[in-house]
Amino acid sequence: MRINIDRVKELTTTFSEPTWLADSRLEAWEAYLQTPMPTGRDEDWRRTDLGVLDLTRLRASNFGALKEGSTQLPPWFEAAAAHFPSRAGALYQSTVSGASVTLSAGAQKQGVIFCDIATAIESHADKIRPLLLESAEKGKFTLLTSALFNCGSFLYIPRNVQIAEPFIFALDFVGQDDADDQGAAIFPRIFVVVEDNSSADFVLMMASPAGAPRASNVSLASVLADFHLKPGSKLNYLEVQDFAQDVFYVEHLNSKVDKDASFNSLCVALGGKQTKADIATYLRGPGANSSVLGAVLGSDNEKFSYNTIQEHNSPDTTSDINFRVAVKDTSASVYQGIIRVDKIAQRTNAFQSNKNLLLSGEAKADSIPKLEILADDVKCSHGATVGPVDREQLFYLRSRGLTPMEAEELIVLGFFRQVFEQFPITAAREWLTEVVSTKIYRTAAAASAVLKGK
Repeated sequence: MRINIDRVKELTTTFSEPTWLADSRLEAWEAYLQTPMPTGRDEDWRRTDLGVLDLTRLRASNFGALKEGSTQLPPWFEAAAAHFPSRAGALYQSTVSGASVTLSAGAQKQGVIFCDIATAIESHADKIRPLLLESAEKGKFTLLTSALFNCGSFLYIPRNVQIAEPFIFALDFVGQDDADDQGAAIFPRIFVVVEDNSSADFVLMMASPAGAPRASNVSLASVLADFHLKPGSKLNYLEVQDFAQDVFYVEHLNSKVDKDASFNSLCVALGGKQTKADIATYLRGPGANSSVLGAVLGSDNEKFSYNTIQEHNSPDTTSDINFRVAVKDTSASVYQGIIRVDKIAQRTNAFQSNKNLLLSGEAKADSIPKLEILADDVKCSHGATVGPVDREQLFYLRSRGLTPMEAEELIVLGFFRQVFEQFPITAAREWLTEVVSTKIYRTAAAASAVLKGK
């Protein structure tokens, strides 16, 4: 069904949603209609190519019924999951092959909840309702996702529970709707709540399957994720997306970090026609700290726009941002990083770094760091670099017998290495190295095929 009010009503009736949720969806839809579409004049959107996205030509995707137990995963997800053989829970949702969920007996025994968003609404309304009704940023796409979310996950870790194995949410998205050549749309809604003195690892994998159609009509994946870290808790969050080039990806990630809590995140972007992501972290209690890492690898004419916002709303808080971008061909990236320090947030310690590597003469990268500081006893700094591949490094590697592609692979992996090694989920490092290498060789093979076709 097309994106309209009938789709909102269809969701509430199909899943027999409670009145409070139906009202919330309709309220978000009305606010969406009244909110203008962002344009190039908006600071956060001025370098995003919104012209490629036509919301009137999108059809909201449906997901198959959820079943308990594991299922056969597509090759990309199967290879990824192999790097996490021991898992506390796994949720798989697909626009073509349904959904499945597993949760380990140990996690269940400790009161952990891990399920799809529909099950959370039906069986855990007491926990999910206040989160869904909490007022969100009133952006156009945030409101659209709040009104039309049709997939997603809910992870709840009770007090004083430490889970060593990761929870994995895998989202398989085929963009084009083959039935009428329209773009498809998915709206994942994700919640993670880590109660006092608890800890968990959460991995989000999003991809289009190999060989997915690259349609002329762009599809949309709009993700709205909220993480709540209660006092003394810890969450390690890994996000890897590798969409086909017919997908416009929008993400709003909000993390609320309370006293003495720790949030470590790594977002890895490998594909998509256009990526527009806002990653906001709110440090709300003394001792709260966050580490926001990023690795972006662009090729062809892909566009990436990342905004990170670190808000220090309490004294004695710490944040560290390390965002690295490598772009080749005619791909482009813009990174905006804002550190905001409230007047009461004395003794804040914040650092922001953005490094950009240009792998071709036509690739572009921009860096826009900002500081907004109202306190007077702080340590806040930022740094940014944009530059081409070191020709001496390239010459050295080629002189040792490496092919141009092998040399590029080593340089890019070396560039991302610090980010990968800084991230606490050690089991992910080998996988991240593999997916980066795969993209380098995949784009090289595609370029070769084009040349041969000529």
